[in-house]
Amino acid sequence: MTTKEDNELVYEVIHGSISSFEILVDRYQKTIFNIMLRMVGDFETAKDLTQDVFVKAFEKMGGFDFKYRFFSWIYRIAVNEAINWNRKKHPMARLEEVDPMLTVKPETTGMEVKNKLLHRELRKLEEEYRVLVLLKYYFGLSYDEITEVTHVPVKKVRSRLFIARDQLRKGLIANGFFEND
Repeated sequence: MTTKEDNELVYEVIHGSISSFEILVDRYQKTIFNIMLRMVGDFETAKDLTQDVFVKAFEKMGGFDFKYRFFSWIYRIAVNEAINWNRKKHPMARLEEVDPMLTVKPETTGMEVKNKLLHRELRKLEEEYRVLVLLKYYFGLSYDEITEVTHVPVKKVRSRLFIARDQLRKGLIANGFFEND
């Protein structure tokens, strides 16, 4: 049995194949959920938004442009959903309220503290920078793939990532992230 390409599955979905859509959901559900969790910081909200992404993808499948790849199309839907949720539903709550994992407890190990500090600094980045950092460093997309997902030119992706890394570095230094290394 050969594995079908995403765009072939999209074609089949457009022509009525629900099982082809289920294959796409299986391929991308975990990744989309991880994007949502990193962008909104709440497990239950991330689950709900992931479901919303796939509902929207199914509804808009007929307008899919086959010159693009499915993964960049659905990533874009996911990023937009997370941004919209952050802007409309919950503008800037306290970080510890959004993600209790950010609260450092006394029994927390050094690596856990560093992970929490990194996550906290990521949440402080402006959305346009955080999205790029997540796509590049958490999901391993190339600059060209990030451009395909975000519609931000490669040069601007590079410069925004440079700024984001600099902001992260400064925030991490200020919080003692690199001490005892």
